[in-house]
Amino acid sequence: MSYNRLAVYSHRGWASSAIVDALAKSGAPLKVIHRPGSDLSSLPSSVTTAEVDIKDEAALAAALQDIDIMISLVGQPDTALQHHMIAGIKSSPVKLFSPSNLGLLFEEEAMVIPVVKAKLGVEQAAKEAGIPTTSIMPNSFAESGLDAPLKGIDMENNRVMLTGDSATYPTNFCTRPYVAAAYASIFAQTPIDQLANRHIALTELTPTGNEIIAAMTAKFGTAPEIKHSTVESLTPIIQSGAPWSLAAYCRKIWGTGKIPEMMGTDVWEVPGYKKATLHELVVEGKLVPYKRLPQFFLDELNKM
Repeated sequence: MSYNRLAVYSHRGWASSAIVDALAKSGAPLKVIHRPGSDLSSLPSSVTTAEVDIKDEAALAAALQDIDIMISLVGQPDTALQHHMIAGIKSSPVKLFSPSNLGLLFEEEAMVIPVVKAKLGVEQAAKEAGIPTTSIMPNSFAESGLDAPLKGIDMENNRVMLTGDSATYPTNFCTRPYVAAAYASIFAQTPIDQLANRHIALTELTPTGNEIIAAMTAKFGTAPEIKHSTVESLTPIIQSGAPWSLAAYCRKIWGTGKIPEMMGTDVWEVPGYKKATLHELVVEGKLVPYKRLPQFFLDELNKM
């Protein structure tokens, strides 16, 4: 099976750096599109680069002349930049665009959350431009879901905030290495016509709140402090569109048991990959720390 020629934009982020590393090791030709002045020292010698102002759509199109698949890994603040990517792709031979998603199949309630609306707007713009897309959906990184209290799990202080029935409903976590391996498995050699216009879910572990509590009890030798909130209490936070509204939404859909449905049925399994377990990550301490969130953001999460 032949390799697809890949291009990536955004190579230095917490998740994107691992994904780029996995793509570079996949054997597929990889080009990193980067902004002027970007640090390229972490890239292996096999990766080619192109310095482009992403808003210069003609320059981007020129850089993509030898590319089959364009992969965007931009963080939330740069979501809107992908509209410039779409314009550049439209004038290039690129056959497939993977916009930065890393979420799930959002329902109507989430449309008031700015970053969700922006991401879905990018997908719609690509569709209107006639560009096939592939979105990758791990729902939540295990590192952010277990090491930071985004979902109500405060590992550092042995505390858990349960929302609705999250004690008995499963969530969905993927570690950063699993997501990186999945990107390589999906994009390196899969024929493009088999990827077009798909929302591909990733699932590595699906613990319930009770299973997480049991793992934390085993880790610390004492049960975590447990608090409860209602799903109704999160609705005003979601509707506010505040920076932490997405975290509130994710807690709500866990507490109402909607996560499995919202992951969809198109689940990608990485061949030969040994998935992490909750025991390994929590009890054995193999969970990699997540980046430190700003204190004001943590304060708001702890109020939910």
